Amino acid sequence: MLSNYTKAFSYYIGLGPLFLTLIGLFLPSYQLVFLAECALALIAALLFINVPSLTQLNQWFIEKVISLSTISCFGALLLFGMPFASRIVLFSFINFFFNLFFLIIRPNAKNIILLLVNFFICYVNVLPFSSNILLGITLLILISYLFESLIRHNISFYLDRFVILLVSLVLSIIIFISQLTWNQYFIVPMALVLTALPILLAVTLSYYLVHSELKIKLTSVLLFLVIFTCLLGQASLIVAQEVVNPWLIMELFILTSATFNSFSSNINKNSKISIIIPSYNGASTIVQTLDSVASQTYKNWEIILVDDGSTDNTAEVVKKYLKENPTLPIQYLKEENKDQLNAIKYALPHIKGEVVHILHSDDLLASKYVLKQGLFSLLSQRVDGTFINLEEVNEKGKHIRLVKTASFYPTSQTLAKAAITYGRNPFVDVVFWKKEIFESSVYKNYLTDNIPAWVDIENKKVLSISNGIFTSLKYRIFEGNYLNSQDGAVNVLSGELRFFHHLVHEMRIPRFGWQSFIYRALRKVGCDSLFPVIYIKKKSFLRELTPKVISLRLDSLENQYIHAIYDFSQNYAENDSVVVNVEVMNVYHGADIRIFNRKLANNTLEKGYYQIMKIISSGKGIWKVPEKDVRKYEEILEFFTIKDYVQIEAIDK
Repeated sequence: MLSNYTKAFSYYIGLGPLFLTLIGLFLPSYQLVFLAECALALIAALLFINVPSLTQLNQWFIEKVISLSTISCFGALLLFGMPFASRIVLFSFINFFFNLFFLIIRPNAKNIILLLVNFFICYVNVLPFSSNILLGITLLILISYLFESLIRHNISFYLDRFVILLVSLVLSIIIFISQLTWNQYFIVPMALVLTALPILLAVTLSYYLVHSELKIKLTSVLLFLVIFTCLLGQASLIVAQEVVNPWLIMELFILTSATFNSFSSNINKNSKISIIIPSYNGASTIVQTLDSVASQTYKNWEIILVDDGSTDNTAEVVKKYLKENPTLPIQYLKEENKDQLNAIKYALPHIKGEVVHILHSDDLLASKYVLKQGLFSLLSQRVDGTFINLEEVNEKGKHIRLVKTASFYPTSQTLAKAAITYGRNPFVDVVFWKKEIFESSVYKNYLTDNIPAWVDIENKKVLSISNGIFTSLKYRIFEGNYLNSQDGAVNVLSGELRFFHHLVHEMRIPRFGWQSFIYRALRKVGCDSLFPVIYIKKKSFLRELTPKVISLRLDSLENQYIHAIYDFSQNYAENDSVVVNVEVMNVYHGADIRIFNRKLANNTLEKGYYQIMKIISSGKGIWKVPEKDVRKYEEILEFFTIKDYVQIEAIDK
């Protein structure tokens, strides 16, 4: 997530058009205006120097700056009118270019509204040559999208994005035609040279700065963005008939530095992709799954297939497949049944690739370009992983619907929105991961504690995950799906309660029910990006919240594990203490919930856990435990989803 300092910095840069318009309003002298612009640019430079880390200047920082700058231009136009259009145009082309680019990556209501605002600004802006540039930008983005999706197959072709670009092109043509009768301002060689020099200097400095710290690799996406950002900055100066504008040059320096950081990567274009396939009784579908990988156009991959104690003939089917395809890089591993998250963990020591992807044995890769697209998304962005879209199909493989993941922003608002949806993961749980992130954060939070993989609870941060522009998976939906069983509902609820309790311990959401209702209603019509959750940084009480989360999954409290958590929420006494010294041999984690519930149902659970559930039900907020067992009880409380609400005090015993 962006630091508070970086957020404030983005506001300062984004409000630039408004600052410049105010300067022009109160300082009629050109010399005084230039000096004021220099002062603003100097302040921006000083703020830039103190940014905590260059990695803070990521793609979400750019999107925030562009969004604020668009609103700032619109506000300046409404407040002060056309006399200051030349100052607004300095930023409008760059805003429009990035806005259209981010709309392709994250097509949400917020970005669509900003695009319409940009069109309005360009429509009322009567400066010569501006309509030509607007049309050029739209054509450029449209052609690039079609080229990357239909020819290079680096991304998928989506009709909604194509329609947005097509409508944008029509609007650009309308604005272009409406300005045909005006005198065009032709670019003279001297103006081109004078405006190009400071921009080239700013870009060169930003490249060497970022390269010296992050060792960036130039990619096609990076070059595309940097080149056209510079060209549009130069075009803005020429259209506004200014030789140089210190503030614009400083903004270009900051944006190109952020672009170099955001759209570079530290993985190689030939990186190996390790595909982990956990399988339980998948004999009827596993061959199709393996074939979907074998047919990929990108060939540098490996499969680690983990048989999670199957009781069908999965082993025979896989061995026959390996015998018929001896050259395929497939490892077949088998362990006792411990559920899918533990099966995935079992594969970790065998991973050799730089990129990791999880594919279940009853699902298929959506096309032969999926691995190429996943690698391209990671290669062209400095992120921890990339979300993808998935296609739901029935048991026979017939299309049901396309499920697109929500626009991801690594901000506290994303956490707040997860909270008001009662701990349910708002993003599809399919990601291409960088290996180092998968083995650290994903291992701890998702594979061990069964918390959404995009959040690092231990370090209280959100990972940087991009929205991949492709469909990765054909996800089978059938009546026997795990979620549709009572056992599955309890196990999923365990993860949701754990995530929810972590979230609401850090924030209190006023009018929780109303905010949740409004947000979920807006989400159904695709306008959830317009809703800011109001919250305060203060611990929430669980008395009303926890029962609501439980009721959304279960009709009763017959499960003792869930009942203990419910009782804790009702009886919680923050300052009441209890001495806990219970003998338990096995410590369970979120990934073990199915094993735990199986033992609970079969009455084979250790007796110590019945004592622990009784203590949890009492709602005591302070546990006094032997010093040597502090870590053990932290893990037990995490398993029971209430770690944040219980203070552990070590005692000598």
